[in-house]
Amino acid sequence: MKTMKRFCGILLAAVVLAAAPFAALGRAQDKQSLAEIAAEAKRKKQESTRPIVTNEEMPAAGLPGIQLLRQSANPPSLAPYEPTPMPLVEAMLQLADVQSDDVVFDIGSGDGRIVIAAAELFRARAVGIEIDSDLAARSRKTIEEKGLTERVRIIHANALDVDLSPADVVTLYLTPDGLRLLRPHLEATLRPGTRVVCRTFEIDGWTPERIERRENEPVFLYRVP
Repeated sequence: MKTMKRFCGILLAAVVLAAAPFAALGRAQDKQSLAEIAAEAKRKKQESTRPIVTNEEMPAAGLPGIQLLRQSANPPSLAPYEPTPMPLVEAMLQLADVQSDDVVFDIGSGDGRIVIAAAELFRARAVGIEIDSDLAARSRKTIEEKGLTERVRIIHANALDVDLSPADVVTLYLTPDGLRLLRPHLEATLRPGTRVVCRTFEIDGWTPERIERRENEPVFLYRVP
């Protein structure tokens, strides 16, 4: 009887010892799987060409908080990149009667020249909205080099996703189709009294308050009713 008990004890110990490596292997496989998942998530984030900008990242000192209303998967193009000549930049801001307490939004801000001019020449605060990541990065670098980060912010986003209500002035140089796409968003988000300045093309359905010809191009001033 004692021999039988001793044999059962030895057999049980052998089973436990034999199973231990398999349990350890299972735990290692679980850990490896979790590590692989984390690595894959990190890789996807690094490879993303259009990172999500959170509302907490948008405000800067001296600038209002700006809300990202949505994140469109395939945003439409509102215009190709074509820089506005500097004399026309100044003319547009003058027509809008930009003051030092204004917030100027430039939609499709490109290399940032309009928002930079608003800050440097008119002492206004300014926000550029640019969908192209390279242009957004380039303009941010220029703003930093000029020491304007307290007054100027570039948002890498689709303009149709951004709440425009903080703007006192909006500058536009878009195609006629781009203006038609943007118009409902302007009407939904801009506050009454906001001045909107368009270079070259009119906004269908809006009546300009003033039209001037600058640098051989028409410039239209609108005021949101």
